[in-house]
Amino acid sequence: MKVEVTLYQGGQTLKEIVVVSKFEDAKKTALARNPTAKVIAQNPII
Repeated sequence: MKVEVTLYQGGQTLKEIVVVSKFEDAKKTALARNPTAKVIAQNPII
């Protein structure tokens, strides 16, 4: 499953597309790539 995770870091918003097996794992994967960012949205890509 592809999930678009929107992150906020340093006054900018970043969009990260991650491929995960469970929707809940998208946040962990995105934060692993950008550890100082905050997750503001998660949307599945169909």
